[in-house]
Amino acid sequence: MAGKSLLDAFEEHTAIDKYLRTGVTVVVLAYVLLYSTVFEATYSKRLVELYSHPWFRLLLVGLVGLGAWWCPRVGLALALAVFFYFNDMHILTNKIVQSKPATA
Repeated sequence: MAGKSLLDAFEEHTAIDKYLRTGVTVVVLAYVLLYSTVFEATYSKRLVELYSHPWFRLLLVGLVGLGAWWCPRVGLALALAVFFYFNDMHILTNKIVQSKPATA
């Protein structure tokens, strides 16, 4: 095949694409450092409410997949952020459920 394939075209990155990848990675890693350094970080009310919806959790996993398809470094940073978010929400919601007194 004399021409380039579609996959080869994705390997060529413009300067804007490189800056966007670096910028997104730095922003996501800064977010991870901000929230992962504090145990049980305070999340916004909306993020706490959205955690209870399965479609939102699937959307976050899809976002990680898209980020990894675009750039492995972005995907890794997003996966780390989503992991910490899921872990914190699981701990926070279990404490709420377990702290309620049992009624007989």
